[in-house]
Amino acid sequence: MKNLLVAIDYFVHPKEEINQLFKSKGIIVTYNDLGRELDFIKDFKYYENIDYVIAGTENYNKKFFEKFKKIILISRVGVGTDNIDKQAAKKNNVKIFITSDSPSVAVAELCIGNIINLNRQIINFNKQIKSKKILKPMGTDLRGATVGIVGFGSIGKELAKRLIPMEVKLLGYGRNWEDDFYYKYKIKRVDLNYLFKNSDIVSIHLPLAKETYKLIDKKLINKMKKNSILINTSRSGVIDNKYLFLKLKDKSIKGAAIDVFEEENLINDFSNFSNVILTPHIGSHTAETRNIMEKHAIRNLIKFHNLKNKLEDNGSIDKDLEYLKKFQV
Repeated sequence: MKNLLVAIDYFVHPKEEINQLFKSKGIIVTYNDLGRELDFIKDFKYYENIDYVIAGTENYNKKFFEKFKKIILISRVGVGTDNIDKQAAKKNNVKIFITSDSPSVAVAELCIGNIINLNRQIINFNKQIKSKKILKPMGTDLRGATVGIVGFGSIGKELAKRLIPMEVKLLGYGRNWEDDFYYKYKIKRVDLNYLFKNSDIVSIHLPLAKETYKLIDKKLINKMKKNSILINTSRSGVIDNKYLFLKLKDKSIKGAAIDVFEEENLINDFSNFSNVILTPHIGSHTAETRNIMEKHAIRNLIKFHNLKNKLEDNGSIDKDLEYLKKFQV
C-alpha cells in the first residue's frame, strides 16, 4: 500500500469518489482538513509516512526534502513550481509533475475583467453608489487601446486571442516567439522598453525564475504612461512592487490589478488605493478549471503509480512513459 496526502486545503472532487479510485490502486488517502495552507514544519504529522503528494502552492524547500525521505512524487495542481526546490527534489529522487495549460483561459478572463474594471472605474462606481456619493469620473474605452503582453506562454496567447475582437493593438514580449501565431493575431514583437513606453495596458505573464526575478524594475515602471494600467496575475517576484506602490500613490499611473503578493505587508498598503484591484491568487480559481486541473493531477499520479508498480502491460507502460514526459518538471 502507498500513502497519498492531498495537501491542498480545498479540493473540488468528492472525497468518497477519490477514496474509492485510489483504494482500487492500493493507495490510502489523507486530506489537509485544516482549512488553510499546510506548513510542513508546524504540520509535519500530515507528511509523515507519505509516498505521494497532490500539491498546491505549499512550500517544498530543501529542508522539506531532507526531512521527508519517503516521498517520491509531487503531483502539482497547476503549472507554477516556484514553491518547489526542484534541485533538492531531484537530489532526493522525487518526481514532479504539473498539469496542462488548463488554467490559461480562466487567467486570461480575469485579466480582461480587471482591464475593463479599471478602465471604466467600475469598482469606484460601485463604492460611490453604495455610499450615495456619485461623482461619475470619466471612463476609458478599451477599443483602440494598445495592450502590451509580457510573456507569451499559454496564458499570454489566450489573452491575446480574447483581446483581438475588442479592437485593440497588441505589443508582445516573450522568450519564445511563434511567428505564425503572432502574424495571425497581428502582434508586434518589441523589447520591454518599447512595450512599457507605448502601452496603455501592460499585462504580465512571466514564470518566476532567476532571470525574471524583479525583471519589471524601476526603470521599466517609470516608462509607463500616466494614464496606463498594469495587470499582474503571474508571480509577485517578477516586479518591484515597492516601487509600483510609490507610482500608484502619487498617481503617476492610472491603476493596477494585482493577484499575487510576495511582500505580504504591502497588501494593506495597496488596499488604501481606490485605483487598485487586489485578489488572492484566484487566476485559475473557477470551478471548471479547478476540476480539470485536479483530474489531470490525479491522472499523473495514477500513471506514475502504475509504472512504479508495473500494474499495466508493456504497451501501456510505454504510452504512460511518453505521456508523463510532457508534464514532468
